[in-house]
Amino acid sequence: MTDATADYFHSLGEHGRYPLLRATSGTIRFDLTGNGHAEHWRVAIDRGHIQVSRGGEHADCVVHVAKNLFDGMVTGQVNTMAAVLRGQIDVEGELHLIVMLQRLFPGRPASPATATRRHKK
Repeated sequence: MTDATADYFHSLGEHGRYPLLRATSGTIRFDLTGNGHAEHWRVAIDRGHIQVSRGGEHADCVVHVAKNLFDGMVTGQVNTMAAVLRGQIDVEGELHLIVMLQRLFPGRPASPATATRRHKK
């Protein structure tokens, strides 16, 4: 069984540089809870360069979210900002950092009907 969250963070760190974040610098810590334990992932952004690590060190922005909800975010099933507005995600510190990082989350997958309509054009 694959772990969508771990896969997301590993691919994020392996890619290294993201032009969409070239004007962004700061750190984000994701505190993911579920099944009686917590995971901590830390993303450091330096003008588009990203480094990912595990741990609960200080960060400019701290995101508290259920692991299963975060899995939905990184697979495109859940819109991050909508979840924040619904109160499903608690963000402390510099909110603009999570707004910028959301740009790297996948979009919502197309439904089979939508994909079929696109191909018929």
